[in-house]
Amino acid sequence: KQWYQRRVRGVREWHDLARGNGNLGDGYYTFVGTEPANLDIGFPEACRRMTRYLGTLGQLDTRSIVLDMGCGEGTPAITMAKQFGCKVVGVDVSENNIASARKFLSEESSTLNVQFHEGNFFDMPARVQHEMFTHVWAQVSFFHTHAHLRRCIDVAASMLKSGGTFILVDYCGPRHPVFTRDTSKSAPDMNEYIQTVKDAGFNILVQEDASRHFLAGTTFLRKIAGEEKNTVEINFYDGRISSIKEKLIGMVIIVAQKK
Repeated sequence: KQWYQRRVRGVREWHDLARGNGNLGDGYYTFVGTEPANLDIGFPEACRRMTRYLGTLGQLDTRSIVLDMGCGEGTPAITMAKQFGCKVVGVDVSENNIASARKFLSEESSTLNVQFHEGNFFDMPARVQHEMFTHVWAQVSFFHTHAHLRRCIDVAASMLKSGGTFILVDYCGPRHPVFTRDTSKSAPDMNEYIQTVKDAGFNILVQEDASRHFLAGTTFLRKIAGEEKNTVEINFYDGRISSIKEKLIGMVIIVAQKK
């Protein structure tokens, strides 16, 4: 938690410039052949499109009650509530993120059924523990805890009704320590990720390699870094682009049903 709080403070200005307020995930793009056709939509809109795409895959509607594990600053939760009319409960370990999420929510229509709570995946707030959810959502949040991936997925399963739906997009390896806090345990590859979800008691409904979307968004952010002459971010995104192209890191979408 302390690491994350310091990290967020340290990159806040850059994230707001390049990604837009509250958008710390990755986007979804339209492709013509192998090339993204709509990078000009900007990163915030691409992130909203990822949320809408995932919600459609997971069949969210007005009857859905969604737990957003690792809700960040609340953009996905607010987007899905606006798009699908569902109830969303967001949980995040960072008090700064929750404060921002509540601020962004206050600027939206009061009819949205969205709540945000500070809490740990492994010690959910009491008011969250007593709710049974139709959907659990993890949009680029589990990469913080790849060393405890099975445990995270077990928590997701425990919070779902029987037959409930788990919706996830996350970074994956194979065995590459770029996106994990515990460098002794590198990111699982896509097959490992999918198998871990199965082993936790889920039937896989959708599995998709989303690495081309990851690359498109990273390429856009590299362009912004170049325009701003931000050497630190230029080097970071050059390294990330190289790793994605070499298939050292990627992104996976999984939609699964609790047995």
